[in-house]
Formats: sequence, structure tokens, C-alpha cells
Amino acid sequence: MFAKWLACLKTTSLPWTGLCLSAALLLMTTWLPAEVPVEGKPASEPVKTADEPVEDLKGSEWPNLSLALQDSYLSTNLNDLDIKNDAWCLSQYAFGRVSRFSKEDSEALKQQAIREFVDLPLSDIQAGMAKYASRNPQLARGTTNTIIIDIEAPVHPRNFWKLMGGPENDQITPLFSEVIQAFSRRYRVVRTMYPNATLTVYGMGMPDSQGRERQQEKARLNAEVMAARMGMLESVDAISPAIYERFGPTDRPYDLRDRATIQGMRHALQIVQASDRPLDIIVLMSLAIFNGNSDVTHKPADLEGLAERLELLAKLGVKRVIFWAGGETIAQTGIPVAQRLAQLRALEKQRQAKPPPAEPKPEKPAESNPG
Repeated sequence: MFAKWLACLKTTSLPWTGLCLSAALLLMTTWLPAEVPVEGKPASEPVKTADEPVEDLKGSEWPNLSLALQDSYLSTNLNDLDIKNDAWCLSQYAFGRVSRFSKEDSEALKQQAIREFVDLPLSDIQAGMAKYASRNPQLARGTTNTIIIDIEAPVHPRNFWKLMGGPENDQITPLFSEVIQAFSRRYRVVRTMYPNATLTVYGMGMPDSQGRERQQEKARLNAEVMAARMGMLESVDAISPAIYERFGPTDRPYDLRDRATIQGMRHALQIVQASDRPLDIIVLMSLAIFNGNSDVTHKPADLEGLAERLELLAKLGVKRVIFWAGGETIAQTGIPVAQRLAQLRALEKQRQAKPPPAEPKPEKPAESNPG
């Protein structure tokens, strides 16, 4: 069903722009299940389905896979798994001092942290980046690998909308503009330090865990689109929406993961188009569940669920996925990252294996007729 769109994506100079992907995303939404309430009751009215039958995702080819650890490379060779160890997640501490705050902190303290972020002199940012580079010689200055710029404090990109004004958080404020410029300033410093690297931005285009389209999601997307229009992404090559695993099979919203995946891709596409630059979309996935409201948070992500998500992303035209992990082992499990990736590849082979064709039954010999 998607062969024509995928062929078009291969020929366009912008991997994630053009009408091809938009059409694929639009069609995919027609066969997604209607929203299922958290309590798990079926929706009263199913959405309409496409005229064409839904193509089975099982067994489809996956995107190219890479691995990124936080501020390091995996020591294990992944060549046998056909997974590239060519991505690096660069922490915000690379830019110098960082002031963090929690939900319980006062508004004054939050504003102070943001003000320090905005006002940090360029010379301090450059000095911090130089110190980071000297402490991490594995990340060579001339690297052509991918660097994921991970800035989450004092403002996470998904919370840009909270800096906007108006009753619907849709009006640009001076503080919003200053924060966008502060992010852009840090991106330029990384570009100067690593001129040949593929730079991508963490946290933009992230979907709601259940793919809901509430006012908050609309305000979030609007703020990120506005940031792109204001030139925040002028020094980078891509954005990396985190399509992390938020639920396990025992969680009721687990079946809404497809909807969240498609929402993330649609949002990311709008951000890229707003930037008016040839940006790519490099999806981030996780090997663990990250959801403080779930009993299975920090547990290993379900392998079947990961496979299904990879197959869906492939159908949407995604060419590359990076799995993120904080270190050599998965979250709080002690399971080696390389071991889990090997299990995922083994599952891929199982899903792609086609059952052998059934052997024709031997014809029953004709009975002799002595007469």
C-alpha cells in the first residue's frame, strides 16, 4: 500500500518533506483504532477505515539502527548485529553551569534559573564546550558521527509552550524569544566544535504518551513550530523526537502506541517544514519503559512492542532510528544493552521469516477397474 510513497521518499532530497510522507501519515490515521479511554472500555464509535485493506506490518523491513549512550560510546562491537555505534548524546552540562528546578520550587526560583540560562555569556558556553571536548576525546573534533544535543534544563523543548502568552499559550513573549535564542546559541557552539558531525536536537516533536490531541498538545506543537520559524534550528541537521516506550503490555493505554508514534511523526514533520531548511528526522527509541505513572517504569521494554513500532516507522518512511540508553546496561535492570539488542535482532528474523509453502497433498491413485 505504501510502496509508492516510500519510493517517492527515496528520490526526494529532503528525507522527511514533501507530499509523500504527508499522504502516508494521513492514510495511516484512517485505520488506527478510535481512542480507547484509560479504563480500557472500547470507544462507542470506531473511526472509518480506508477503502483499501490494511497491509499487515509484520515482517516488514526495519529502518537502519544506531545506538547512542549518554556522553559515551558503547564498548561492545555491534557490527554482527548490523547496528551502528555511531551516535553520541551530548548532555547539557557540556555548556557550563546548569540550574535545575523541580515542580515544588517557587516561581521566583524557576524564573531565576531560566534567566541564568538566557544570560550565560557566550564565552562561558564556549569554555564549557572546550572543557567537555577535552574530557571526552572519544568524540573527536573531526567526527562525522551523529551528536544528539540534549538540553532539558531549565526548560525542556516540550515545555516551550509554557513560556508563551495569552489564554491559549499561543502568543510570543520576550522570554520565549530569549530562550529560543539561548538554545540556538548553544547549537552554534557545538557546530563550531564539531563541524563535520550530524547534529540533531533532542526533545522536539515528542508525542503525547497516548497520542491525545488536547489543548496542551496543540500549544506544545505551536511553540515548537514557532521556535523553528524563528531560526532555532539553523545550525543543526535534524530533530530527534523521542518515541520512547511509555507502557508495558499490562498497561491499559499500551494499545494506543501506534497513535502516539504517528502523532510524533506528524508533529516532527510540521516542525521541519516550519524551519524552511533541509532538516532530517532521526527517531529516538528506548530499550526501557520511562513513565513515572506506570508500575513497570524502568523495566525492559517489550520486544514485540519494539518490533511493531519499528515496522510502523518503516511503513511511514523512517530511514534511521537511534536507540538511546544511559549507559552500558539498560536503566535499572542490569541487562547489557548489547544483549537486549541481540534479542531484538533475533526477534526481527523470526518475524520476517516466511512460513514454508505447504506441500501439495499427493493425489489419491485411481482405483483399478478389473471390469
